[in-house]
Amino acid sequence: MRAWRTARLLLATSTGEENGRTAHRSASSAEAEAVLRFVRQFAVKLKAGLSTDKCLAALAHETRNRRLRCACQDMHAATARGIPLAQAMRGHASLFDDCVAGLVERGEQTRKLRVALASVSDYLEHRFRLERALRGAVARPLDALSYVLLATFIAAVVLSFLVKEALPAASAGQHAAMSAVDSIAFAVSEAVRVAWPFVGVLGLLCFVALRLLPRHPRTRAWLDALALQLPLVGPAVRSTSVAIFARTVGTRMQAGNTLAEAMHVAAITAPNLSVRQHIAATMQKIEEGRPYIDALVEAGLLRLGDVTAVQASERRGELGALMLTLAGDREPEAATDVKTLRAVTHTLVVVLLGLAILGVMLTLYVPVFVVH
Repeated sequence: MRAWRTARLLLATSTGEENGRTAHRSASSAEAEAVLRFVRQFAVKLKAGLSTDKCLAALAHETRNRRLRCACQDMHAATARGIPLAQAMRGHASLFDDCVAGLVERGEQTRKLRVALASVSDYLEHRFRLERALRGAVARPLDALSYVLLATFIAAVVLSFLVKEALPAASAGQHAAMSAVDSIAFAVSEAVRVAWPFVGVLGLLCFVALRLLPRHPRTRAWLDALALQLPLVGPAVRSTSVAIFARTVGTRMQAGNTLAEAMHVAAITAPNLSVRQHIAATMQKIEEGRPYIDALVEAGLLRLGDVTAVQASERRGELGALMLTLAGDREPEAATDVKTLRAVTHTLVVVLLGLAILGVMLTLYVPVFVVH
């Protein structure tokens, strides 16, 4: 119980700092890919016989990502002064999370840094694949939607100058000569023309909101909680978070950490703030005396069908290996949920884009009709 209490206290003290970094970290797919490439190249250079500071010096020249290049330069200067690599990495927590820094620290302590970097590479590869898929299903369609709304605003401004009120200009004879279809199209286009200014302002406000709200920690926390409640989005986020949780816990336990320490790291590196709080609440229940298997099953982090395997692996001292196996089982399920979500969100964006184009065409229909 003392280990659980210590881990929960560490989680409480680190939550404030992590809340401020989560929005930035999860928003940068290019940096995550650059970090994965950095770790792989680091391992290759170590295998070739280069020292740590020489590896960092070489990588500082090779990497193309600006923030990572600056981080490499800072870490090279720190290691040249005798500071451990893991401690230098913790100074750039937006690039290297606690799981990565902890694995590197363990590798330095056991003088097996190359093995530790291999574990880091495997961990980052699986995590990056899951987060990239989820981002492609949610964040990228929202980005496209924000540009559609911005284009709607620009179209509203342009059409407010180009399109004049055309209905009164039509003579009675022209109205009488209209067919029923033309009359309906005429009425709809006139209604759309009147609504365009309001649609344009709404589009601009939505564009600004989609760009700025996720950057603020409080609104990000609210958005993360909302995502878990939405249909399709909630299951995809939840299954992805559970797969990352199992991967993180298994990786850290394989490196020699206890379950409490591994869950602490999984909590502060969770991609969703609500999931992070959920894991922290589960740790508190375990600290209060609840059997950890029951608490994990109740939280949805384990399934009833996994209980027997968990108990057997715990007796053999192979719980970390089992968690990695469970992570491998959860990742395809998360990929299926995300694939379904991506199909729906991409379709919705195409439909909204089509409606925006249709609105422009209907607005232009009135003057063209009157000219003819």
